[in-house]
Amino acid sequence: MTRSYHLFQLGVFLLILTACSAGDPALNPDVFPNSGTATLSWDPNAGTDIVGYKIYIATASGAYETPIATTSIDVTTYTIAGLTPGTTYFFVVTAFDTDGTESPFSNEASTVIP
Repeated sequence: MTRSYHLFQLGVFLLILTACSAGDPALNPDVFPNSGTATLSWDPNAGTDIVGYKIYIATASGAYETPIATTSIDVTTYTIAGLTPGTTYFFVVTAFDTDGTESPFSNEASTVIP
């Protein structure tokens, strides 16, 4: 069976989880100070036998090890809480099929938690 994977884009959004009113941040309208939370979203993979996605996080570019979460095919967002302010985080997602075979990593997204 020939497998075809389609690369998909990964976006990173940070949610506000603080009582202080910060207004629109200077860096990016989706980055809010003191949040400690990142919400990832990605385009669905177009492969026919894809059953889910694996989410990876690292504090160094390309240093991905074990996935932190696995989702089903119908889930294309994931929220990560408890991130340390002042730390840069890197994220990638893979798609996996019925045999457990993973696609290559998505594009790498990164953010510094304010």
